[in-house]
Amino acid sequence: MNTTAVAQLPVKLLGDHRVRYLIVGAGTNALYFGLFWLGWHLLEGTWPYLLVTALANFTTAVVVYPAYRTFVFNSTTGWLQGFARFYTMYLFGLACSLVGMPLLIELAHLPVLLAQALVILLVPVASYLLHRFWTFRDASHTPVDA
Repeated sequence: MNTTAVAQLPVKLLGDHRVRYLIVGAGTNALYFGLFWLGWHLLEGTWPYLLVTALANFTTAVVVYPAYRTFVFNSTTGWLQGFARFYTMYLFGLACSLVGMPLLIELAHLPVLLAQALVILLVPVASYLLHRFWTFRDASHTPVDA
């Protein structure tokens, strides 16, 4: 294999917004689960798991928005308008958690942390599509770039 091609592979991969989305998304999910885990362990017995879920959701959105805006989508949408759209999308993930977790915990009798991990696995594909075509939709995302 050509060493130049191998050396250029990381640059080529990072040139694809889908690869950048996977990288940031993995970090986002790790951060979210870590915040949920920490909140659940610190507040267990005093705050319900759904409130811990909402807090971890909002905190994660605030922390990761700049990475999605600049690194993943290179968006030119205004900061506040973009964050409003981004968090509206994040509410989709929160809604999935608020519905899915009680089903898995109360009906399927799964532990809270396992239920949260399973919900996290279900959201990324829909989240990507909504971010790509709504949250960060601007002139830089033409049908050719899709």
